[in-house]
Amino acid sequence: RDLAVAAEKFNLETPHEPLDENGPAEVRRASKAFNAMEARIRRLVSERTQALGAVSHDLRTPIARLRLRAELLDDEEMRRRVQDDLGDMESMIDSTLEFLKLGASGEPKRQVDMSSLVETIVDEEADKGRRISFEVLESSVIEGQPVSLKRAFWNVIGNALKYGEVVSVAVFRENGKSIVHVDDDGPGIPPDLIERAFEPFYRVEASRSRQTGGTGLGLTIARQILRAHGGDIQLMNRAEGGLRARIELPVAEHVIAKAPPTRQRDASAG
Repeated sequence: RDLAVAAEKFNLETPHEPLDENGPAEVRRASKAFNAMEARIRRLVSERTQALGAVSHDLRTPIARLRLRAELLDDEEMRRRVQDDLGDMESMIDSTLEFLKLGASGEPKRQVDMSSLVETIVDEEADKGRRISFEVLESSVIEGQPVSLKRAFWNVIGNALKYGEVVSVAVFRENGKSIVHVDDDGPGIPPDLIERAFEPFYRVEASRSRQTGGTGLGLTIARQILRAHGGDIQLMNRAEGGLRARIELPVAEHVIAKAPPTRQRDASAG
């Protein structure tokens, strides 16, 4: 029983006391093997992250030099293209580091109001002039890491804004879970490729262009964060056109969330 509980609770965010290596020989051997496995996993993840961090640091130096040299180019169009490529390289480095650091952030968990978290992102995008609306039918409190969760929602909402001109976000509760719908009016995704959209570095070329930028890690990172919080995300094409991202997260059990009055914020630009 202790071994099963330890395996279910194992994660990289929270260090746990090693299992007691007592009892019959078989139990001691299993506990010892589990403790050794947990230590190896933590060490491998740490070494991988440190190695990638060192590589990314070394890559930034020549990128910075190339940026300076690009400024000396007389051809304005060529200078712009070089600067864009260097920006893509930096973005890839940052996204890959973020992807590999998932699960080892050390950020403490606390209670988070779902509507407030999502509305912060919507407000920031609306302030940039993006056509985005926000509606809260019923909010709730969840247990999680606020910074990581904000990153996940930012990735999902940013993805919708990248491929659609108009985006709507709704927060409500359903079957004891906190639900967020992010709808866009973009081209959607072929049904047989929807799950592949969550694969690292994968782009659905048939419907989503490289011209929109990105590294193909946004949805991957979002799903990993949400699943680490006991939730998940699904993509589905809307009958009226565009794509819907449906996010589910468990409501904090020990909190009786008082839902705020139903409200709707239309932040559409223009």
